[in-house]
Amino acid sequence: MKPAFAGGGTGGHLAPAVALLEELRERGDDSGGLILTAGPAAASLERKVPAARVVSIPAGSFSCRRPWTIPSRLLRNRRGYRRSLAALKEYRPDLVVGLGGYVSLPPLLAARRLGIPAVCHEQNRVLGRANRFLARGSVPVIAAFPLESPGIDPGRVVRLGAPVRRAALAPAPEGTREAWGLEPGRFTLLVLGGSRGARPVNRLLEAAAGIWSARGETGEIQVIHCAGTEDSRRLERTYRERGLSGVVFSSLEEIGRAYSLADLAVGRAGGATLSELAAWGLPAILIPYPFATGDHQMANARYFQEAGAARVFPQEEVTPELLVREVERIRTGRELRREMSEAARGLHDPESAGKIIDYLEGMLESYDRTG
Repeated sequence: MKPAFAGGGTGGHLAPAVALLEELRERGDDSGGLILTAGPAAASLERKVPAARVVSIPAGSFSCRRPWTIPSRLLRNRRGYRRSLAALKEYRPDLVVGLGGYVSLPPLLAARRLGIPAVCHEQNRVLGRANRFLARGSVPVIAAFPLESPGIDPGRVVRLGAPVRRAALAPAPEGTREAWGLEPGRFTLLVLGGSRGARPVNRLLEAAAGIWSARGETGEIQVIHCAGTEDSRRLERTYRERGLSGVVFSSLEEIGRAYSLADLAVGRAGGATLSELAAWGLPAILIPYPFATGDHQMANARYFQEAGAARVFPQEEVTPELLVREVERIRTGRELRREMSEAARGLHDPESAGKIIDYLEGMLESYDRTG
């Protein structure tokens, strides 16, 4: 099977493409695939999946709050559509998988023009604008979680879970804990503050470190913090000054190492992150990004909370003191952590990648018979 994937804007949108290409390679299919994306994700993908052909296309999102930008975005998306047409004609994929985000729209419209079968994968509980538009145009949707999107024909939605890339599943090799300066047996907090829009989470942890220090509790906890390039140095200095042990990364590609060493995670509630937390059965304190399209991060987070896998706090309500109390409650509640971990694992389907590949192959067979 020769797949093409379209999506991006953020690395999280593209994580399923990496996982599905890994599944194909595991089945002996080294065709590599085509990935149509935009922004910094393009360069990182070339490192993650060197066998794939990565094509960067112009694309832009539309905002009714900034109507003066609409004409330039239309022109940008038109260029993206034309570049997608050229790339698809050259590569000639069997099908195109849209992964959400504004970048996915020009390639999937180009696929329709060329008569190439298309399908969307939605990682969140609420369809994004691009996937919603495509789904209403009769493109089938593969959902990671039960959808909260009225107006979409349920007959065109199949729930097959969220495939997780190998780098997020690989545990820390021997010696990693020591290399990161972590103490064996000490409660380890993983902070996922490296994504766009997660700086408030970083500031929250910075203030929490001051509370732990003032209470003389820094010996009870240690931190693995993915902080992004803008905050990493400041947080390193803050933790050092407060006497809080741990390690700070601007980014960490081998995120599975951090998951495997953590007892509790704190972060946003994007679909890719939650899928990885579920795969590890890692309890979480979730602070959804309040400006996510359709408030999809809150919908994601509530789903995990209702299952018992997470605690959820809106950004406008959470304070450093509240966070410290909640971390302490989970840290000292061994049975609570076990229950949250089991609940998280129950939300993960380890066969998701295989099921999606099987579905795509069946879709192609049906298309060949009827097309």
